[in-house]
Amino acid sequence: MRQLLTISVLFVFLASCKSTEIPASVEPSSDLPIHTLFEESEAFSQSMTGFALYDPESDSLLYERDSDQFYVPASNTKMLTLYASLKALPDTLPSLRYTVRDDTLYFQGTGDPGFLNPNFDFTESYEFLSGRDEVLVFTDQNYTDEHFGAGWAWDWYPAAYAPEKSPFPIYGNMMRLQTEQVALVQLNEETPVKPDFFERYINRDEWNGEEIQLVRRSHRSNDILYTPKADTARQERNVPFVYDNELLVEMLSDTLGRDVHYAESVDLAFNETIYSTPADSLYKRFMVVSDNFIAEQLLLMISEQEFGEMNTSRAIRHVLDEYFEDLPQRPNWRDGSGLTKYNLITPHSLVVLLEKMMDEFGEEKTLGYFPIGGVRGTISGLYKAPEGEDPYVYAKTGTLSNTTALSGYIFTDSGRRLNFSFLNNNYVISSNQMRLEMQKVLEFIKENY
Repeated sequence: MRQLLTISVLFVFLASCKSTEIPASVEPSSDLPIHTLFEESEAFSQSMTGFALYDPESDSLLYERDSDQFYVPASNTKMLTLYASLKALPDTLPSLRYTVRDDTLYFQGTGDPGFLNPNFDFTESYEFLSGRDEVLVFTDQNYTDEHFGAGWAWDWYPAAYAPEKSPFPIYGNMMRLQTEQVALVQLNEETPVKPDFFERYINRDEWNGEEIQLVRRSHRSNDILYTPKADTARQERNVPFVYDNELLVEMLSDTLGRDVHYAESVDLAFNETIYSTPADSLYKRFMVVSDNFIAEQLLLMISEQEFGEMNTSRAIRHVLDEYFEDLPQRPNWRDGSGLTKYNLITPHSLVVLLEKMMDEFGEEKTLGYFPIGGVRGTISGLYKAPEGEDPYVYAKTGTLSNTTALSGYIFTDSGRRLNFSFLNNNYVISSNQMRLEMQKVLEFIKENY
């Protein structure tokens, strides 16, 4: 990890962010102007590309290319969710709220995605529920949202990158099917599915006469056809499950080893809270590996924290009004993860948001949330620093069909820290070609600015 830079300049920030004017660009030290890299690029010529390079010391854009135009940001949307979560949520997140009446404990979720999530080891909520003597009754009356985000593609229902949102997530809202190499790849009979609760849904035969490879889940149910034939090594297949309240209380009963009942609504105040999940653990995972599920649940948690109900749209309206009034252009923001193409934002706003994070949370904390070029996360295979040098790119990726984004911080050879945002839309070449072109530009900035 690079030694953190000591920045002595006090950022004169909020007033300039209100302006949508773009200062004149400043050319780099190289004889080759940076715009030549864009104009002579075959990849950029086939894309709608917006770019902004911002210098915090001069509070100006050193170079911009259509940076005030709106683009689909894909998972760069997660930077909005990160900033909102850091501002709105406590360091240890509330996992459930409850109240006791006579011999019954009523509880409801907060949207916390950490409960029995295999990527974490948080046990406080589990231990609380399993250790109580009262009758357990769950209600989801505080959930007023859909289970998929606005504009998500309908055929993503079985995809591991698009689990359903829910009021009381469990196991990351996914079942995990195990495979291993035998003669042919076959079901691992010892632990065929995690949690084993879902074993009842597996059909090992052909489905409607079709020959299916690997895993297919029914569109509207949790029935699984499992006929793996092509894998060559032990691995795990993650499949989202369909949420409903009956399924949840059945899973909770199975997991806790005791009955859990469901009530559609109760006229009670849920004044007691169990805090369980360290927020930073969630933030680092959803940023570094681009975990869509965590991002979506965090917006639900913000809504629950502020209004007592879980609703993504309400959370977004609140955050835009409370925290993002100073962005140069107001984002059209519709989900927490960036899975929808309804999201639209400008590169100019993203570089300003990057500076808001750095200014308010400090360099060490802010950089700790980002993938690192050549080191970790979604850019571990790109933007690698030369041997013996510190990493020079800390940035969030974003990928959808015909969309590639990259926004973050770049440390130059001259000792500067600059903010940048690439948003590429509407191309039909490979996303890898776009990434290689972005790498050329970032290498040029590193060496010449």
